[in-house]
Amino acid sequence: MTLDKFRIEMASYRLSADGEAELLKNPYVTLERLHALYRKCDDAERLMADQVLSEWALSEDEGIRFDALALIDDLKIQTAVPALHKLATRLALSATPSAPYELKKIHRIIAGLEQ
Repeated sequence: MTLDKFRIEMASYRLSADGEAELLKNPYVTLERLHALYRKCDDAERLMADQVLSEWALSEDEGIRFDALALIDDLKIQTAVPALHKLATRLALSATPSAPYELKKIHRIIAGLEQ
């Protein structure tokens, strides 16, 4: 499977899980489903999933970014560190009210991954 196809399938899976989470009124369903998907991946698929999660970490959509950051942190995806540094730079320049809090979270995740 190509990265582009995997990217589309992973986004579709996330969208479906997000819909299920809304129906169940449980926002953590999305993360649970994405964790399960990741666990089912073989080594090649995990490399692609890691790439997609790094891309999602840079998303302008806060929901997508939240899911990516949670998975990167939980699964200790070290290949995401460059994307996290890029996001930290972007957040440091942001005027949004949540930026300082998200920046603190990013620094915590990076510190945990760089140990």
